[in-house]
Amino acid sequence: KLGTTWVNAMYSYKDQGSQVARDNAYTIGSDMVSCHFNTDFAPVADVWTNPNNTVIGDRAYSDDFNQAAELVAAAVQGFHDAGVMCSLKHFPGHGDTDTDTHTGAAVVNKTVDELMQGELKPFISGIEAGADMVMVGHITMSAIDPDKPASLSREVVTGLLREQLGWDGVVITDGLEMGALGQWSCGEICIMALEAGVD
Repeated sequence: KLGTTWVNAMYSYKDQGSQVARDNAYTIGSDMVSCHFNTDFAPVADVWTNPNNTVIGDRAYSDDFNQAAELVAAAVQGFHDAGVMCSLKHFPGHGDTDTDTHTGAAVVNKTVDELMQGELKPFISGIEAGADMVMVGHITMSAIDPDKPASLSREVVTGLLREQLGWDGVVITDGLEMGALGQWSCGEICIMALEAGVD
């Protein structure tokens, strides 16, 4: 046993406020540091707005955009207070999908304006709180780039994340072996991700 602290799914704390979100991240981060890890691919900045969504579900901090924004920013602070780097995921928002990108394609039919009023709020607050990385998911944003998942889309990675939101930090992707990218070879995926603006 590593002697780490049990923390429940983040959604179960959604109505307990930003201090609890910060404290949970601090606890997780402190335990990680004690085990000689310095990076957590968290917090989940997705908002659980689709009840049929099983891949995000209670990993989300909330089903409310504004509440999630507040809690995600607090979690970033908690990870940093513990001395751990963190990553916001899964940009630009996986919470309104009903497909698991581990196994297949997930499509979101929202415009940039709609995303700004909803899904992007926790990412923006997390960026403002000083998150170290943004992880792009394999969600196809049909109104932005109908041909490629976000992780391989220059319109999403460079156009939306870097240029519109002003993110100049590290961009990573979800696992490149996941089913949502199954139509391309490993080499094609890597080149497309780099061309999209992924680090």
